[in-house]
Amino acid sequence: MRIINSFRNATLTVQALVSLASLGLYFSTSYLLETAYLQSKFPVPYFIQQTSFDAVKMKEWYAFMIQENTFDLYLKTQWIDFAFIITVIIAGFTIWTFISKLHGENSWFRKYGYLFSFSLPLAGFFDILENLVSFFMIAKPTTFANSLIILYSTFASIKFGFWTIGLAWLLLSFIGLVITKLFIKISPQVK
Repeated sequence: MRIINSFRNATLTVQALVSLASLGLYFSTSYLLETAYLQSKFPVPYFIQQTSFDAVKMKEWYAFMIQENTFDLYLKTQWIDFAFIITVIIAGFTIWTFISKLHGENSWFRKYGYLFSFSLPLAGFFDILENLVSFFMIAKPTTFANSLIILYSTFASIKFGFWTIGLAWLLLSFIGLVITKLFIKISPQVK
């Protein structure tokens, strides 16, 4: 909580610099993750794979990578995903907090923006749970318990839900910021 409050009370310049650095880390790890996923030759896009709720298909996809001799690369991808998750949590919190602070001090957008700054960290939390379940599936790629896919895809769906909420809020917050700055005169500016 102390780190969260320190960041929220930091100057706009500090918040902007930290947000830019976290965004750079996010894009770097995203590139590494996408590259590793493509090299693993997973036969479907990750969104389809993660939300399939279908153990038979997952086992077929795993069998395909085993046949292609790329299953080890897929396991490596899961580890890279943990680095990506950390950057999602940091970037999500810092950028959303920074955008919130650009709004007026007592504004609705600032108040709720601070709440929505936890959307991507929550997405990251469910991504961690999803990955942990995937390790049980990877351990027995063609014979894992079918019930694991329900848990795996549920965590993935919740993760994508928080991503959607976070991105929708960011868009709404940007629109609100533009309208506020262009069309509404605010006497005290953001400190």
